[in-house]
Amino acid sequence: MRGIAVRTAGALAIGLIAAGIAGAEDVPRTASLTTAATPLLRHGVFRFASYPDAWTAAQESNRPILVYATAPNCPHCVRMINETFAASPVKRLAVESFETVYVDRAEQPDLAAKLKIRYFPTTIVVAPNNQVLDVIEGYVDAPTLNQRLKTSFAAHQNATRK
Repeated sequence: MRGIAVRTAGALAIGLIAAGIAGAEDVPRTASLTTAATPLLRHGVFRFASYPDAWTAAQESNRPILVYATAPNCPHCVRMINETFAASPVKRLAVESFETVYVDRAEQPDLAAKLKIRYFPTTIVVAPNNQVLDVIEGYVDAPTLNQRLKTSFAAHQNATRK
């Protein structure tokens, strides 16, 4: 399973760059995060519904991007929102350490396709330089997601210290 995730992550990184989803020339700059009003968080966790907006914020904050891709009528997606992301440790880590993006396949079919989402739910962690740090396909419980997010965030911090 880990081999699949690594291959998927490599393909996704190439897809993000090739699709032009996140490139400095494609993404308009916005006001500084420190001067912006406190955002309304979807499900208490997700700040953006636009990957380019999250990428811009990641450039300013140097925080990784947490992408959560869902589909209508997906019971595992709903369960992950209601149980996994609602858990205090996960919610706190996601909000404080990541630029969070909620991608609904029904609302953003082109973005879901560009991200090469095959299964729902899918959680992707992307560094501000577009390096995919982790791909989690399917439902995971709160302790598992919390550990994966901590590992991804630590990898990002180690990469930025070099």
